[in-house]
Amino acid sequence: MSFLIPTAFAKSAETAGEHIGPHIPSLAGSETGFELLGISITTTVFSTWLFMICLFIGVSVLYRASKGNNSPKTKAVGIDLVQRLDVFFFELLGNGLMARRYLWLVAGVFVFIFLANIFGLILDVINLIVPAGHSYLRPINSDLNTTLVLSTTIILVAQATGVWGRGFWKHYGHYLFNFEGHSTAEKFISVFIGWLHLFGEFLRVGSLSLRLFLNIFVGIILISVVVYIGQIMPGYWIWEILTLPFWFFELLVAFLQAYIFMTLSGLYLKESLHTHHHEHQS
Repeated sequence: MSFLIPTAFAKSAETAGEHIGPHIPSLAGSETGFELLGISITTTVFSTWLFMICLFIGVSVLYRASKGNNSPKTKAVGIDLVQRLDVFFFELLGNGLMARRYLWLVAGVFVFIFLANIFGLILDVINLIVPAGHSYLRPINSDLNTTLVLSTTIILVAQATGVWGRGFWKHYGHYLFNFEGHSTAEKFISVFIGWLHLFGEFLRVGSLSLRLFLNIFVGIILISVVVYIGQIMPGYWIWEILTLPFWFFELLVAFLQAYIFMTLSGLYLKESLHTHHHEHQS
């Protein structure tokens, strides 16, 4: 991607006393200098607004296409995507009714994360062309706050599913007071295992959020470092070409991270649904 950055521009930045070296972002979005109702707007929030505008425009186009015959190709793409996600989620849960009930959430998370990752790569290009863009733009999922909200939402829905199927006291009693077993020792062990499961729910929030965040965050650092090395190495035009595979590799990462997040979310929901059905069968 360094082919997008003229050498003269990089030299002028150095002579002007601007930042020299690869741009390494902070773990969370930085302030843009704007405020809304007394709340500071960060680069992540600003980029999220831009992404949501683009997303709503895309959704409206697909919705209008699905209601008419003016854009048959767009309609076919939208229907094919929904059908593929429906088949995948049905095979994952093994229950058609529950798959349709939660398809909006899991498929929506997949589409949101994947498109947000692609949008983030576009922002990377913009930031490399215009270094001042770092003051306003940041890939959405490179902020731990964003991924933490996504993972927390999935776990809360899974917990709500368990409460809906078993009842509040029975569901959380399984975590806190799982005093079951044939002997006293087994009962105490069951209680300890229940506490471990409850602690594991918090670990799931952390693992889901950190996995997505770290892969996107490290991708930004990788691209920035490779581009910077290409600028300072002799034979600049050769390094321009060698930076392209890294950017296309991040395209693969963008899809894989969305797919992994969707799959794990479906498995967590399946566990709650399995517990619910097991209670009814027993």
